[in-house]
Amino acid sequence: MAHVSLESRRATIEDLGELESLWVEAGLPALELGKFLTEFHVVTDPEGHILHAIGLLVEGDQALLHSEALSASGLLTVDPDACRAALWKRLRILSRNQGISRIWTREDAEYWRISGYQSVPESQFPQEVPSFVQREEGWWSYQSPDPIQSDLQVKREMALWQTQRELEKQNFQQRVKALRAVALGLIVVVIALSALFVVKLAQVRPDAFQRLFR
Repeated sequence: MAHVSLESRRATIEDLGELESLWVEAGLPALELGKFLTEFHVVTDPEGHILHAIGLLVEGDQALLHSEALSASGLLTVDPDACRAALWKRLRILSRNQGISRIWTREDAEYWRISGYQSVPESQFPQEVPSFVQREEGWWSYQSPDPIQSDLQVKREMALWQTQRELEKQNFQQRVKALRAVALGLIVVVIALSALFVVKLAQVRPDAFQRLFR
């Protein structure tokens, strides 16, 4: 499939008509979902057409990823997982900023499995679950990274980057010193050879300097 520049954003009231058509195409209850427009996020192509939409219902520090819909016509030239990746990147940032610790879903696309969603058997449900979760099979969840651990990881990466920059700086300075030493050595050799040439010339042609300075 051809590479297409994709944009992800929150749905607006202007998107409602196109979203309703998309939901109908996907077999979802368009009229019902339209009441929860503010939950939805979309991916658009360069012309602004909606290719993908999915809802994120937030309840406390947990959320529900729901009602995924993909445009059959638009996805003839765009990889569905490219759309999912664009939205997932946005939703992870949004979840981190809102302090969401776990995202639940019943979406069954393979992309969500390889993006960190783990199956949650009924026997492994937490003691308390959000109101949108029914205690039954078929649930998957994504555990957001611990903010403290995330900060530590960022600090480690920054420290590593700074160390690498310092090493590169030191290596560059060493190369400059080596080049300067080589250049100085060449200058010394040239001067020495020039002096030797003058001495030899004076020995072989002593009258040469006399003619030069007449």
